[in-house]
Amino acid sequence: MKFTKLTSIKPYRLIELCAAFVMGTFSCGLAQASQLTGMPVLVGLDEAYSIKSNTAPQAIERGVQAAIDEINAKGGVLGGRPLKLITTDNQGVAARGKDNFAQMASRPDVIAVLGGKFSPVTVESLSEAQRLRVPLISVWGSADQITDNGGDPSYAFRVSLKDSWGVEAMLLRARTHYKASRLCAVLPNTAWGRSSDSVLGAKATVIGIRVVATRWYNWGEQSFVEVLKSCKQANAQAMLLVANEKEAAILLSQMAELPASERLPIVAHWGMTGGLIHEMAGPALDKVDLQVIQTFSFIGNTRPAAKRLANWILKDAGLSRVQQIQSPVGSAHGYDATHLLALAVNKAGNTNGDEVRRALESLPAFEGAVRRYAPAFTATRHDALTAAQVLFVRIDRSGALIPQK
Repeated sequence: MKFTKLTSIKPYRLIELCAAFVMGTFSCGLAQASQLTGMPVLVGLDEAYSIKSNTAPQAIERGVQAAIDEINAKGGVLGGRPLKLITTDNQGVAARGKDNFAQMASRPDVIAVLGGKFSPVTVESLSEAQRLRVPLISVWGSADQITDNGGDPSYAFRVSLKDSWGVEAMLLRARTHYKASRLCAVLPNTAWGRSSDSVLGAKATVIGIRVVATRWYNWGEQSFVEVLKSCKQANAQAMLLVANEKEAAILLSQMAELPASERLPIVAHWGMTGGLIHEMAGPALDKVDLQVIQTFSFIGNTRPAAKRLANWILKDAGLSRVQQIQSPVGSAHGYDATHLLALAVNKAGNTNGDEVRRALESLPAFEGAVRRYAPAFTATRHDALTAAQVLFVRIDRSGALIPQK
């Protein structure tokens, strides 16, 4: 998929962009666009751009830029200042992500930095958010400790799934859809995996599931043959998988090589849908019964904001159907988070990080792509989504994420 770097868009092109995307979707008055003459107000995004199989950065960027175009077309923020996106590449390395956060958050007029797909990177950046007093908003990472970080006040917010209720929903899916009472858990040796494991320990028995085997792996693992053997030996009836696309593709391919009677159904976390899993796993997707958790889908979505966002992405990416949109949760979360930030900076009346944080905790209701936020956050709740947004999808060979009943 060809993708133009969104940070290359200059303020003087706002009128051109409005003309390109008007088509009944956005109200992009030339008079409004021409009034955006102040210094830009900056939104940062730190993501693993250089990991070639990772589609989350582009998905999040598109959601953020779609919201920025809407906001700027209506006069920007703070009485006529345009919003602008800036980005950095953490390469999937937590220490680099921490440095990137500090670099962006130290710039004048940065109102927040968005954290991307990798929870360990976002967790590592928490200390910098607290030190610099600039909001960190996770729009993908789900580890509980992102928002349950002990900060008082906390500068970390999330418009995304949270493991404490996301992994619980995965357990419920295994129990109700697959009638599984014996589960094998396959987890990465990271903050994301440990967050998921803590939920398994707290919720499995209550739901009626016994975790009969827990197997840990490191990023870059090349074989899951022994993991699959241990799951079989433990007489597991289903697998709960927490993995990104690289490791997931290997496990799925090796599962598909087993006799059909030995293949376990899999309920999976969503990391793999932030990458080219359909290209990497290929035919295995037809042979393994796999369902993946999500918080959003464009398919059949009638929310006005979701339809506006879909139209923007289809135009920008040169696509014809919403089924072709990659990593849809990233786009939807990025879109909603950016609109919430615009509301917050206007409420604060300036770009001071501490005042933006306080404003985020007392926003008016907002109709987003994912849900109606009423409100998105409070002083004691920095998670904008709930288990009510959970759905499960299967991945077809084209990469479409098809919602399941």
